[in-house]
Amino acid sequence: MKIFSIILLLSVSSVELFAQTNNSPYSIFGIGDIDDSYYNRTTGMANTGLAYRSANFITLNNPASLSALGTHYIAGELAGRGTMINYYGAGVNENYNQSSDITFKKIIIGTKPTNHWGTSAGLVPFSSQNYEFNNPQPILGALNEASTAYYQGNGGLNKVYWANSYDFFNHVSVGLEASYLFGSVAQKIILLDPNGNEIVSTNNTTTMTNGFLTYGLQYYTNIGKKWDVSIGGTFSNKTNLLAKNTQIVLAPDSSQLYVAPKTENYFTIPKTYGVGIAITRSKKYTLVADYKFQNWSALNYSGYNYVLTNSSRYSVGFEISKQKTLINNLLYETSFFQFGFYYNKSYVQVFDQQLKDIGGSVGVGINSKHGVSYTISFQYGVKGIENTQLLQQRYGSLTFIVSLRDALYNTRKVRFL
Repeated sequence: MKIFSIILLLSVSSVELFAQTNNSPYSIFGIGDIDDSYYNRTTGMANTGLAYRSANFITLNNPASLSALGTHYIAGELAGRGTMINYYGAGVNENYNQSSDITFKKIIIGTKPTNHWGTSAGLVPFSSQNYEFNNPQPILGALNEASTAYYQGNGGLNKVYWANSYDFFNHVSVGLEASYLFGSVAQKIILLDPNGNEIVSTNNTTTMTNGFLTYGLQYYTNIGKKWDVSIGGTFSNKTNLLAKNTQIVLAPDSSQLYVAPKTENYFTIPKTYGVGIAITRSKKYTLVADYKFQNWSALNYSGYNYVLTNSSRYSVGFEISKQKTLINNLLYETSFFQFGFYYNKSYVQVFDQQLKDIGGSVGVGINSKHGVSYTISFQYGVKGIENTQLLQQRYGSLTFIVSLRDALYNTRKVRFL
């Protein structure tokens, strides 16, 4: 089918163009910045959509939504995002307080083979680490002298998934997303003398892998002729990621001074819950709201001046769909407009301050009669606070999504003479 060749061509060409350069200092903790965006139809609504259902778009906020896809069509989606960040705080150089990047985010496909069963598979991000900063290190035995430790880290986790949902009684849909998390995070620490010359460097690499399950449920119904209501929920159980660690100490000429024995342990992702509601009037106006919670405190992760604590995210969104009636009295959506707001209490607490992320988003989409849709959304947010110990990130992100739909087979009737 032509949709597969289009997706393959776009994804290969996009990967060559995109590179990540954004500096996210707080991503040094845990598994980094956990990606709370789905890069889909709900992105313009602050990624609110645990109860959202769509016939033409793959909305993986809740795997139970896949049963809403149009029957006997295959859909594919590609997404990319550009982000710019400004940093503010006591230790930030005002001449170098900005970073930006453009990254390819996902490639997925989905279809509904039967009247009740929807399915989807693809590759999406799960978390990312990318940081770079200097930290003074006092020299033992020397008065008022200090060396500098330069920290650099990058990497993250990706998720390859297969999700399925089944519809019962045209009112209840259950879903299961079976995925595999994989990836690595690398940290390089370079110790510099007071003159800025390298003394020694340490390279730490951790690879993490394991399966991951997300369960979904949606109940949907109509109230009268104008109102549609959907309630949704998701749950992921505690998951232990197998973490393999390596450490190499290098001299300034890159010769190996020490290679530590490889070790294995586990990094645990806690139980995750989410609930949401969607209310639609006249198939045109939709109001959505979500709440998500992760039980990090039960895992007792902590370190120097930081602790991983319970996280929660609140979001609301609103969508206006512009439609017109075709000759056969079917409604066809030509475009849509969205906006949303979110408040996120991160799982990272530093110097007794839990990081908070607050922002909003807007989005617009245009649908072609030929099965191609384009969605653009903009998000602006503020993360952290500005003081002598912490810094604040003010960021803006532009997300571009291409969605394609194609018939699984020719549905035209054949007339025999």
